[in-house]
Amino acid sequence: METSKSLDWTDHSGEKHRDSGETDLFRRPLENPLYFLFLIFLCYLLVDLCATYLLRGQIDDWFVPIYNFVAGFVMIAVYFKWLLPLFFLHKRRGLAVVLLLLLLLALMCIKLFVFRLVEHELILSKVFLVHEFLRVFHFLGFTSAFYIMYGNLKLKQENFEMAIKNVQLNVMHRSLQLSSHFVLNSLSVYMARIIKLSPDLAKEFHYLTSLLRYSFRDFEEPSFLMEEVKAVRNYLEIQHLRFSNLSLIAELDVPDISEALPMPKLCLLTLVENVFFHGAYTDKEHPCVIKFLLVREESTGDWVFTVTIVNKVKGFDVSPRSGFGASSVFRVMAHEFGEGFHYKVKADESTYSLLLQINYGKAIHNRPD
Repeated sequence: METSKSLDWTDHSGEKHRDSGETDLFRRPLENPLYFLFLIFLCYLLVDLCATYLLRGQIDDWFVPIYNFVAGFVMIAVYFKWLLPLFFLHKRRGLAVVLLLLLLLALMCIKLFVFRLVEHELILSKVFLVHEFLRVFHFLGFTSAFYIMYGNLKLKQENFEMAIKNVQLNVMHRSLQLSSHFVLNSLSVYMARIIKLSPDLAKEFHYLTSLLRYSFRDFEEPSFLMEEVKAVRNYLEIQHLRFSNLSLIAELDVPDISEALPMPKLCLLTLVENVFFHGAYTDKEHPCVIKFLLVREESTGDWVFTVTIVNKVKGFDVSPRSGFGASSVFRVMAHEFGEGFHYKVKADESTYSLLLQINYGKAIHNRPD
């Protein structure tokens, strides 16, 4: 759990948007930039037609604007896909400039030839050359600007994904300090011996073995909300055994549908663990509050999962034990759920409060066997 000295509720979703907001907004251009450019130049065609209609009151000839759109898009597609990478990435600037000039010359010749075929008068004059130069300048200028923006967004997306992978590696490192196969098999041996001595003790021991089994599971495997909630329940049962004076109000209410809802492994458990690391969990006058609630909204039909955590803070002199804390959890969830994830944090010298929501929507993906 991370705290600050702010006295007011603060919507920290802005931190998420600094990392993923831009790449979410431009997800389609990142996946298929030529598709995005096609839409932009289609808008250009519509503006060109509207301007012609406003100036002349009618559109006498549809061939010219449509040809300019098609030829222009072919030009910027070649320019974006091959020439700009050749210039910037491969550093073959001279060849890129020569190829660009040849492309423009070829398009000019094709235009003269095509227009004569359809009986359009097109004279190679200064006026024609100036108009074509301005058109090409606008097209290439906009495409160059988009290429630079596209490169920046790709870099931000790659950096964000690398940060997420780094967080996951940190969690994996915490889980794999000792061979999971050895630990779980050893615990099974002890469980078989303990259950003969005391069924109650075996039940309590089962909380630990179940929690360890879940934490050792491969991060590449799908993880679901119900599994994470069960892990939190086991963790809290263990804490009740450890601390007889524990002051805690825990309400974990999730229906069976949570077995099909995704949840990144150990994220909720990390938030709960932070309560015991940073919180005054034995203060009877200020009990810690941990509430998980999964409900279906009547107005939208969406499944919404809400986490509420409130606890008294022990003090700001306690340093986190690892680099994986609340901020890392928020980044992982923002990456997993996108715009469906929101959270607010209130923290001062005495109290920490977290309100976290995940909107799963209506679509439920069935859990694989």
